Amino acid sequence: MKKLVLGVAAATLLGLGALATPAAAAPAPSQTAAPLTDVSAQRYVVRKRVIRRGPHCTVRKVVTRGHHGRRVVRTTRVCR
Repeated sequence: MKKLVLGVAAATLLGLGALATPAAAAPAPSQTAAPLTDVSAQRYVVRKRVIRRGPHCTVRKVVTRGHHGRRVVRTTRVCR
């Protein structure tokens, strides 16, 4: 409960601080958009690369009916 109250108080103080600054101190919006030539300003996109090392194998159980209707469980290894 105390953390919630402190968080609300901090947000209120930050909001009031933003309203107290004069309008002349705020930067004026530019009419033309400048091209992004700075490398640090461009967005850095990370592409995930999947690296498979060797075959991936699982064991599947195949249940069939054998002699006189008995259950026969065979395990087969399936690799991809």
